Amino acid sequence: MDNNFDNVLNNAIKRCEGMIIYDEAFKKGFHNIYPFATENIAGHIDEFDLNNKSLLTVGSSGDQVLNAILKGCKDVTVLDINPYAKYYYYLKVAGILNLKLEEFFYFFRFKDFPRVFKDNNDVFNKEIYNKFKSTLRLLDYESYLFWDELFQTFKPIDIRNNLFSHDENRTNVIIKCNPYLKYEVSYRVTRRNIKNANVNFIIDDLKKINLDRNFDNIWLSNVGTYLSRHFVKIMVDKYTKLLKNDGKLLISYLYKTTIDTKYKKDWQPIYNIEKTFEILNEYDPKLISFFGIDALKFNDGNQKDSILVYCKK
Repeated sequence: MDNNFDNVLNNAIKRCEGMIIYDEAFKKGFHNIYPFATENIAGHIDEFDLNNKSLLTVGSSGDQVLNAILKGCKDVTVLDINPYAKYYYYLKVAGILNLKLEEFFYFFRFKDFPRVFKDNNDVFNKEIYNKFKSTLRLLDYESYLFWDELFQTFKPIDIRNNLFSHDENRTNVIIKCNPYLKYEVSYRVTRRNIKNANVNFIIDDLKKINLDRNFDNIWLSNVGTYLSRHFVKIMVDKYTKLLKNDGKLLISYLYKTTIDTKYKKDWQPIYNIEKTFEILNEYDPKLISFFGIDALKFNDGNQKDSILVYCKK
């Protein structure tokens, strides 16, 4: 184990003790782990050809990776500034390989589970963890050391409250957003496909790192909503160069947005669709809309989210 891992684990321990740690991830605003995706991945994933293709994606909850693996992606590179993203991904994978879908939810779900307005005080149940920790150890030894230390030292509720974002949708929304969790059969297919998938992690800043390979698909999730339009343009310039011919770049996920959405002054700059299209004019991006998170939450088909996409010809 290197000093970097020791630092990451020590910072996680301090966070679980309630301390605020000003590491690089905290400075960038990405120090918490998202328990599940906050995007409707099911709404857009079929816009991308993933079967036997390569993907560069952010890590976050790990759901982007797991959904891509369900669709046959075997070559995934995860780029994330949050070092916990790798450890959480392997925790989920170990769970998938050993637990039934219902038990997976019982272990990982917290907010509004098992019923609305009732949180799961048995989250990260140690008896369930003991069922798959040997698998976790074989998958990734650092991830095993990370979680085993935390689970042995702290109450699960303290880990959840201090390391994780509280932005967690209800179970029915999580299921609708994530094809790998939608049915028992898709969950089992994901379990099977995981064994043939090669997943590599790079813990670094999307804006700073230079990569020396190309990909069939690149997903930047909703990172663009945190940036000025100037930086969105820089990001697109940077990552389009890493696309193979006919490859696709998901420039940004946009909540509650279609081509007709009227921009409001207090919104993030990328939501000014007219200006964003002007700045990215040379790439001729497309805005693809689908059922949004709010549509799934409130059963309102009029609520749309969108992705901004570039295809390299």
